[in-house]
Amino acid sequence: MSTGTPLHIIDLGRRPYDEVYALQKRLVEERAEDRIGDTLLLVEHDRVITLGRKGDPTVDVLMPGIPVFEIERGGEATYHAPGQLVGYPILKLEEGPERDLHRLLRNIEEVQIRTLARWGVEAGRKEGYTGVWVGDKKISSIGIAVRRWVTYHGLGLNVGTDMRGFASIRPCGLTADVMTSLEALVGHPVRMDEVKAELVKQFGEVFHRSVVPGRLPAEIGP
Repeated sequence: MSTGTPLHIIDLGRRPYDEVYALQKRLVEERAEDRIGDTLLLVEHDRVITLGRKGDPTVDVLMPGIPVFEIERGGEATYHAPGQLVGYPILKLEEGPERDLHRLLRNIEEVQIRTLARWGVEAGRKEGYTGVWVGDKKISSIGIAVRRWVTYHGLGLNVGTDMRGFASIRPCGLTADVMTSLEALVGHPVRMDEVKAELVKQFGEVFHRSVVPGRLPAEIGP
């Protein structure tokens, strides 16, 4: 485990999107003012579609009936659902190399590439696209926003996600059949807690943070 700036890990379990979105925005302000340390939120969401700055609800949302949130991250449409591990890093980027946002995205990809290797999956990048790919299949989407040099939004890694949900959008402007999951690739169920543990370990290594348990915010509750 890497040593360095502490990274507080908060596992929120399964939570609705709007609740966690509000929490992120509050934590960004607290981190900017140094009232909290760097934090990584882990969560599974109920079914929801988010639209980044390049998203168009008239084009990218293909099926009604699922909540849609237009948000300030980069990118287009993304689908979240149970079985997908969502990670929201609330990191204060220090002056110097950390404030390279392209490097930030590549590091978030690297965390997941290393995580997937734990299950023998050879993942990588695809030129011209953000996210993590296995051949021509996309297994993770990434969209980041930065406020006062604090990051929020993050990654959605498909572990055991029902892929049919992606038919409700044009994921990142692509067709739904491009998406895949870890379970689809390895052909058997994968424990979410094991994926979380591996992703946290790799996050600490790639970002040179010292991983420590975080405190569940009082307003979230058990």
